[in-house]
Amino acid sequence: MNKQDKPVQIVDAYLALNALRQVGYRNTATAVAELVDNSIEAEAKKITIVTLSAREPVAKRTVYRVQKIAVLDDGQGMTPDELGRCLSLGWGTRLDTRDGLGRFGFGLKGSSLSQAELVEVYSWQNGSVNKTYLDLPEVKEGRQQYLKSVEETDLPKEIVEAVGGKIGRSGTLVLWSKLDGVDFKRPSTLFSRMQEELCRIYRHFLDDNDDYGRKRDVSLVDFDLDNNKVEASHDLKPNDPLYLLEPSSCPDSDGKATNVEFEKPYAIPVEYEPGKFSDIEIRLSIAKPETQKMGGNSNLGKHYARNTGISFVRAGREIDFGSFGFLDSDTRQRWWGVEVRFKPVLDELFGVTNNKQHIRGFKKLDPKHDVEQIEALNEAAEDPENSGHYKSSLHLELNRNLTVKINAMLDLIKTRKEGSSADPFKAKPDPVSEKVNKDVAEDHTETSSDKEAEAKSEQEKLAERTKYVLETRPELSEEDAQAFAKATIDYKVDLNKGSWPGTMFLDLQFVANAAVGVINTRSPYYEKLWRHVEDSGDDRALSALEVYTMAYVRTEDEFRKTLDGDTFEKFRDRWGYWVSKLLENIDN
Repeated sequence: MNKQDKPVQIVDAYLALNALRQVGYRNTATAVAELVDNSIEAEAKKITIVTLSAREPVAKRTVYRVQKIAVLDDGQGMTPDELGRCLSLGWGTRLDTRDGLGRFGFGLKGSSLSQAELVEVYSWQNGSVNKTYLDLPEVKEGRQQYLKSVEETDLPKEIVEAVGGKIGRSGTLVLWSKLDGVDFKRPSTLFSRMQEELCRIYRHFLDDNDDYGRKRDVSLVDFDLDNNKVEASHDLKPNDPLYLLEPSSCPDSDGKATNVEFEKPYAIPVEYEPGKFSDIEIRLSIAKPETQKMGGNSNLGKHYARNTGISFVRAGREIDFGSFGFLDSDTRQRWWGVEVRFKPVLDELFGVTNNKQHIRGFKKLDPKHDVEQIEALNEAAEDPENSGHYKSSLHLELNRNLTVKINAMLDLIKTRKEGSSADPFKAKPDPVSEKVNKDVAEDHTETSSDKEAEAKSEQEKLAERTKYVLETRPELSEEDAQAFAKATIDYKVDLNKGSWPGTMFLDLQFVANAAVGVINTRSPYYEKLWRHVEDSGDDRALSALEVYTMAYVRTEDEFRKTLDGDTFEKFRDRWGYWVSKLLENIDN
């Protein structure tokens, strides 16, 4: 074995820092969030995210682009000694604490280097401003092998101007330069992306309620370096996927909550060490009926679509957001929300990553497809000596709770007459229904619906039809519903949806001049056939199924003129029985 003349470094500074740059922040917003975390931990009341932008030539044209990004706060600031260490890998003021946002001693360094080659940190406490920095090119060239000594300095003039000279008596400024990891260089685009993400991540620090996260004023400011002026500014408002917090940032809400609690929040005690427990809290919400009536293509409905999922919140700050296998293609899933709150003491059980962007290992368990995984989890949960005992117990318990609650919310949503399509309806007839009724009108066979209609005045039929339209098209105003009712008053056949127990999947009602076939959304026929056709997005197939059903409705309407209606009800009941029974073969 050769002797070494001098000791070998455990870590090469440049290679280690360059590797740190690849840690994997989802986007610039989540990297900025690490700095906001630090500001919140430092008890800042005002946090300003600043982009410093200027015009530069790009491909024979001049483009206004972000040159630097800064986060300024009025928090406690750092002592010169703390400032001198803050860019050291693994150093932090809250290492391994379990009662706040920080813990890993990673955020400032990891997030900054993921976006920029140069990071400067300024801090002050009731006096002079001190500064330190880390310059990756200097490290690579061997000119910065150690952290620079803290030096007294002034805050950058452009930052002071960007915030109108409003600098706290104490605070910290982190400034990123030599940007090479930023998602978007156009300030307006970067602002839009950061606003949506940060408003959701920090919603509990942005709303008016201090019960869970004390309110902070957080704003975005773009400063034009060429003209020394503020180009744009935005105050962040909560983007709440449960749509319960106020003031709300979502469109057409007037800042008010558009959901209601599905049930009161409840806690599940979780054991994380022998004899030690911590609660996770489950919060559930569901859209107000009038919200759902606005439809999926309304501005609010589109906002809901982007906010569809389950939110995991750690110490008031969102740590992950997604479907986790609980969402399918049904667009009505957007109308419910779930939030799971937990404390940092459960980080290991949730698999929280050091960049605080994810939980790991949790997903919905399917009893049919995840048999082996469920067996393994049950085995670990039942064995206290198993290394995965606590994590497996949490996984199973959370799965049971969320599966039951989400199904219950979706069942309620499905009863609201909206159907699976939540698109806003313009007051004009559906082309397929128009053609069907045009063909039916040319046939002069007497029907049971004709006899029913003879006993009603034109005014009664219009009122009846208008009421029917309001029930089946809840997104329409009363004025639009009446206009639609007038346009379709002569319909002889139509379709609707209802919900009742049993296997009968089709019933018949008379509305104005029409015989209406009512599809039972609780029947196996609907779940295994009709709903799948709706969700497929194949409009031609759905139209064919509707025409097929309307053809039956018309046929029964004709024969009910001479045959007892009870006979047809018994027929449809028996038909539903056999359809339900035989559809079971599809699962086998």
